[in-house]
Amino acid sequence: MIYPCVTPFLVFLLLATFEDSQALSNTPLLHPSTTIFGPGSEVLLLCTAKRCCTDKNTTVNLFAGTNQGEKVKKKWSRLMYGKEGETKAPGNLKISTDLGGLGEALSGTTNLVILNSEEPLPLSSLETLLGEDSTPILKDVVLVTRIGTSSSSSSSGGGGGLFGFMGGGDSGLKYRECEESTREIVKGRALKMSTVRVGVMKGGGPGKIEEGKVVGEDLGLDKVFYDGQAQLEKFMMMSGHDKFTLGCSLTPNDPIKMSNPIVQSGRSVSFDPFPDEVNVITVAETVRYLRGRDVTVDATVSGEKGERLPTKDEFEVMFRKCEKK
Repeated sequence: MIYPCVTPFLVFLLLATFEDSQALSNTPLLHPSTTIFGPGSEVLLLCTAKRCCTDKNTTVNLFAGTNQGEKVKKKWSRLMYGKEGETKAPGNLKISTDLGGLGEALSGTTNLVILNSEEPLPLSSLETLLGEDSTPILKDVVLVTRIGTSSSSSSSGGGGGLFGFMGGGDSGLKYRECEESTREIVKGRALKMSTVRVGVMKGGGPGKIEEGKVVGEDLGLDKVFYDGQAQLEKFMMMSGHDKFTLGCSLTPNDPIKMSNPIVQSGRSVSFDPFPDEVNVITVAETVRYLRGRDVTVDATVSGEKGERLPTKDEFEVMFRKCEKK
């Protein structure tokens, strides 16, 4: 079996893209085939898929799993494109529910994105995913992981050492082992690897809404994502973050410490920017522009005030400051 790691706790996001006849730029939007794999944050998975679907010549494939796959497919379509999501979804979005489609996509994958922001990928699954038998023509990898968990981190694993929160203790070690194992396999196969480090992620909805309708570009998930928030304070935080905190700054490597749980709890409903917080949509956009980049990057992404996402050119300026020499 290609994927012994398929469990109810893991989801797989496959993005297949096609290369045009012109030469690719330093940060190309067109790729022969991109696969995004992520245990954990469903919101980040779906936001990444939706942001990539804005590239009309990109085919975006999501693997909903074989366990209740049709139910998951319907849920994902609804979250991304509304109550009639399965009919309103763009033609370049494909959601499969069988391992055959997954294996076929992986065999043609040239770019792989691993979303480790919520939990580290098991090493056995990582070895399978990066194995030449599964991804024979793979060229580069983008790893999204937690801040404060690398060997170069200025902290001992995040959370300021309090309760081992956000990456400390055994959890931090697992993230570090996953990152180092990924890097080792990538080096052994002569692939390229960029690393995106994030702390607490907020938001993920469509952005500005007036009179029940989205104003401007539909950035993240559909309005039904907001409608599903039972707590008013959480809804206000998420919608505020999607309106006013879409900007970001990139810092080379892993220098930022996670705030301790008490501090984080006190600002849990705030949509102000903090170095160890960032908008989910902004992370998805960072990944979108990093795929297939010629020069690799190791960067921590922090949220900043902003009522729009950074442009491709603005990301490129930030990427250059975080390139691995």
